[in-house]
Amino acid sequence: MELRDVEMSLGIQFPKLFHAINNSGMMDYLTHPKEWVEDKFANDRNDVWQEDFFGEFMGDCRLLAFEDLQSSYDDLYECLNFDLEIYPERQSLNPLYRIVPFARKISGDKYCFLYVNGESEPKIVVYGHDTGDVDLWAADFEEFVYFQIVEEVADGGREIHSDYIKAHIQWLSDVHRRLLAETLIKDIWEQLPEPQEFNIWTY
Repeated sequence: MELRDVEMSLGIQFPKLFHAINNSGMMDYLTHPKEWVEDKFANDRNDVWQEDFFGEFMGDCRLLAFEDLQSSYDDLYECLNFDLEIYPERQSLNPLYRIVPFARKISGDKYCFLYVNGESEPKIVVYGHDTGDVDLWAADFEEFVYFQIVEEVADGGREIHSDYIKAHIQWLSDVHRRLLAETLIKDIWEQLPEPQEFNIWTY
Protein backbone atom coordinates (compact mmCIF):
# COMPACT_ATOMS: atom_id res chain seq x y z
CA MET A 1 0.00 0.00 0.00
CA GLU A 2 1.25 3.49 -0.86
CA LEU A 3 1.04 6.61 1.29
CA ARG A 4 -1.35 8.31 -1.13
CA ASP A 5 -3.77 5.38 -0.70
CA VAL A 6 -3.73 5.89 3.07
CA GLU A 7 -4.35 9.62 2.69
CA MET A 8 -7.30 9.03 0.38
CA SER A 9 -8.75 6.43 2.76
CA LEU A 10 -8.43 8.69 5.81
CA GLY A 11 -9.14 11.96 4.02
CA ILE A 12 -6.03 13.68 5.36
CA GLN A 13 -2.62 14.90 4.22
CA PHE A 14 0.49 13.74 6.02
CA PRO A 15 3.12 16.38 6.92
CA LYS A 16 5.30 17.79 4.14
CA LEU A 17 8.45 16.41 5.77
CA PHE A 18 6.87 12.95 6.01
CA HIS A 19 6.19 13.13 2.26
CA ALA A 20 9.73 14.30 1.50
CA ILE A 21 11.22 11.38 3.42
CA ASN A 22 8.80 8.94 1.81
CA ASN A 23 9.64 10.28 -1.66
CA SER A 24 13.35 9.75 -0.94
CA GLY A 25 12.77 5.98 -0.72
CA MET A 26 13.67 5.72 2.97
CA MET A 27 10.13 4.63 3.83
CA ASP A 28 9.77 2.00 1.10
CA TYR A 29 9.72 -0.76 3.72
CA LEU A 30 6.47 0.66 5.10
CA THR A 31 4.66 -0.22 1.86
CA HIS A 32 5.02 -3.90 2.81
CA PRO A 33 2.81 -5.81 5.29
CA LYS A 34 3.75 -5.66 8.97
CA GLU A 35 4.78 -9.33 8.95
CA TRP A 36 7.27 -8.68 6.14
CA VAL A 37 8.76 -5.75 8.05
CA GLU A 38 9.06 -7.73 11.29
CA ASP A 39 10.69 -10.65 9.46
CA LYS A 40 13.16 -8.32 7.75
CA PHE A 41 14.01 -6.66 11.06
CA ALA A 42 14.51 -10.02 12.78
CA ASN A 43 16.63 -11.70 10.10
CA ASP A 44 18.62 -9.06 8.22
CA ARG A 45 21.93 -7.62 9.37
CA ASN A 46 21.69 -4.22 11.07
CA ASP A 47 23.56 -2.48 8.27
CA VAL A 48 20.69 -3.33 5.89
CA TRP A 49 18.55 -0.89 7.88
CA GLN A 50 20.91 2.07 7.59
CA GLU A 51 18.97 3.39 4.59
CA ASP A 52 15.52 3.01 6.19
CA PHE A 53 13.86 5.85 8.08
CA PHE A 54 13.21 4.63 11.64
CA GLY A 55 13.87 1.17 10.17
CA GLU A 56 14.89 0.05 13.63
CA PHE A 57 13.38 1.62 16.73
CA MET A 58 14.41 5.25 16.98
CA GLY A 59 14.20 6.24 20.61
CA ASP A 60 11.10 4.27 21.56
CA CYS A 61 9.29 4.61 18.25
CA ARG A 62 8.40 2.19 15.46
CA LEU A 63 6.54 3.55 12.42
CA LEU A 64 3.40 1.68 11.37
CA ALA A 65 3.25 -0.07 8.01
CA PHE A 66 0.98 1.92 5.68
CA GLU A 67 -1.55 -0.92 5.42
CA ASP A 68 -1.96 -0.85 9.23
CA LEU A 69 -2.73 2.86 9.52
CA GLN A 70 -6.46 2.54 8.81
CA SER A 71 -6.99 -0.26 11.34
CA SER A 72 -4.87 1.58 13.91
CA TYR A 73 -7.02 4.67 13.33
CA ASP A 74 -10.21 2.65 13.79
CA ASP A 75 -8.84 1.06 16.98
CA LEU A 76 -7.90 4.47 18.36
CA TYR A 77 -11.38 5.88 17.87
CA GLU A 78 -12.89 2.80 19.48
CA CYS A 79 -10.71 3.56 22.50
CA LEU A 80 -11.65 7.24 22.45
CA ASN A 81 -15.35 6.36 22.35
CA PHE A 82 -14.81 3.96 25.25
CA ASP A 83 -13.11 6.78 27.16
CA LEU A 84 -16.28 8.85 26.71
CA GLU A 85 -18.26 6.09 28.40
CA ILE A 86 -16.02 5.81 31.44
CA TYR A 87 -15.57 9.59 31.88
CA PRO A 88 -19.15 10.93 31.90
CA GLU A 89 -17.96 14.52 32.37
CA ARG A 90 -16.66 14.38 28.81
CA GLN A 91 -19.42 15.18 26.33
CA SER A 92 -17.66 14.45 23.05
CA LEU A 93 -14.45 14.77 21.09
CA ASN A 94 -13.80 18.39 20.22
CA PRO A 95 -14.73 18.73 16.52
CA LEU A 96 -11.74 21.03 16.01
CA TYR A 97 -9.38 18.07 16.38
CA ARG A 98 -8.67 14.88 14.50
CA ILE A 99 -6.10 12.32 15.64
CA VAL A 100 -4.36 9.88 13.27
CA PRO A 101 -1.85 7.28 14.56
CA PHE A 102 1.37 6.85 12.58
CA ALA A 103 3.68 5.01 15.01
CA ARG A 104 3.74 3.14 18.30
CA LYS A 105 5.88 3.19 21.39
CA ILE A 106 7.42 0.06 22.85
CA SER A 107 4.76 0.30 25.59
CA GLY A 108 1.94 0.15 23.03
CA ASP A 109 1.01 3.83 23.28
CA LYS A 110 0.33 5.50 19.94
CA TYR A 111 2.17 8.42 18.39
CA CYS A 112 -0.44 10.41 16.48
CA PHE A 113 -0.77 13.38 14.19
CA LEU A 114 -3.11 15.95 15.76
CA TYR A 115 -4.90 17.85 13.03
CA VAL A 116 -6.36 21.17 14.14
CA ASN A 117 -8.91 23.01 12.01
CA GLY A 118 -7.26 25.97 10.33
CA GLU A 119 -3.69 24.67 10.69
CA SER A 120 -1.83 23.21 7.71
CA GLU A 121 0.63 20.98 9.58
CA PRO A 122 -0.30 18.58 12.41
CA LYS A 123 1.18 18.53 15.88
CA ILE A 124 2.35 15.26 17.45
CA VAL A 125 0.56 13.76 20.45
CA VAL A 126 0.81 10.47 22.32
CA TYR A 127 -2.31 8.51 23.22
CA GLY A 128 -1.83 6.36 26.34
CA HIS A 129 -3.51 3.03 25.65
CA ASP A 130 -3.77 2.22 29.37
CA THR A 131 -4.74 5.67 30.65
CA GLY A 132 -6.64 7.36 27.81
CA ASP A 133 -4.41 10.40 28.31
CA VAL A 134 -3.42 12.53 25.33
CA ASP A 135 -0.11 14.39 25.70
CA LEU A 136 1.30 16.98 23.34
CA TRP A 137 4.69 15.62 22.27
CA ALA A 138 6.04 17.92 19.56
CA ALA A 139 5.01 21.01 17.62
CA ASP A 140 5.46 19.25 14.26
CA PHE A 141 6.96 16.17 12.64
CA GLU A 142 10.44 17.70 12.31
CA GLU A 143 10.60 18.42 16.03
CA PHE A 144 9.35 14.90 16.72
CA VAL A 145 12.21 13.41 14.65
CA TYR A 146 14.68 15.63 16.52
CA PHE A 147 13.38 14.47 19.92
CA GLN A 148 13.63 10.81 18.86
CA ILE A 149 17.21 11.24 17.67
CA VAL A 150 18.19 12.91 20.94
CA GLU A 151 16.58 10.11 22.96
CA GLU A 152 18.25 7.40 20.87
CA VAL A 153 21.73 8.90 21.31
CA ALA A 154 21.26 9.97 24.95
CA ASP A 155 20.17 6.45 25.94
CA GLY A 156 23.30 4.99 24.39
CA GLY A 157 21.57 3.23 21.52
CA ARG A 158 23.87 4.74 18.90
CA GLU A 159 26.64 7.28 18.52
CA ILE A 160 25.77 10.69 17.09
CA HIS A 161 28.22 10.09 14.22
CA SER A 162 26.89 6.63 13.30
CA ASP A 163 25.64 6.18 9.74
CA TYR A 164 22.13 5.45 11.00
CA ILE A 165 21.86 8.68 12.99
CA LYS A 166 23.47 10.79 10.26
CA ALA A 167 20.92 9.42 7.76
CA HIS A 168 18.18 10.87 9.98
CA ILE A 169 19.86 14.15 10.92
CA GLN A 170 19.77 15.19 7.26
CA TRP A 171 16.00 15.74 7.60
CA LEU A 172 16.27 18.16 10.52
CA SER A 173 16.10 21.93 10.40
CA ASP A 174 19.33 23.95 10.37
CA VAL A 175 18.67 24.95 13.98
CA HIS A 176 18.40 21.37 15.21
CA ARG A 177 21.36 20.16 13.13
CA ARG A 178 23.48 22.94 14.62
CA LEU A 179 22.38 22.08 18.14
CA LEU A 180 23.37 18.45 17.65
CA ALA A 181 26.74 19.50 16.23
CA GLU A 182 27.59 22.05 18.89
CA THR A 183 25.95 20.87 22.13
CA LEU A 184 26.52 17.79 24.28
CA ILE A 185 23.67 15.31 23.90
CA LYS A 186 23.24 15.01 27.68
CA ASP A 187 22.71 18.77 27.89
CA ILE A 188 20.14 18.70 25.09
CA TRP A 189 18.41 15.72 26.71
CA GLU A 190 18.15 17.46 30.08
CA GLN A 191 16.62 20.56 28.48
CA LEU A 192 13.97 18.84 26.34
CA PRO A 193 10.44 19.93 27.29
CA GLU A 194 8.19 17.49 29.12
CA PRO A 195 5.06 16.33 27.24
CA GLN A 196 2.01 18.35 28.24
CA GLU A 197 -1.53 17.07 28.68
CA PHE A 198 -3.69 18.11 25.75
CA ASN A 199 -7.45 18.39 26.10
CA ILE A 200 -9.25 16.93 23.07
CA TRP A 201 -12.68 16.85 24.72
CA THR A 202 -15.69 19.10 25.13
CA TYR A 203 -17.27 19.23 28.59
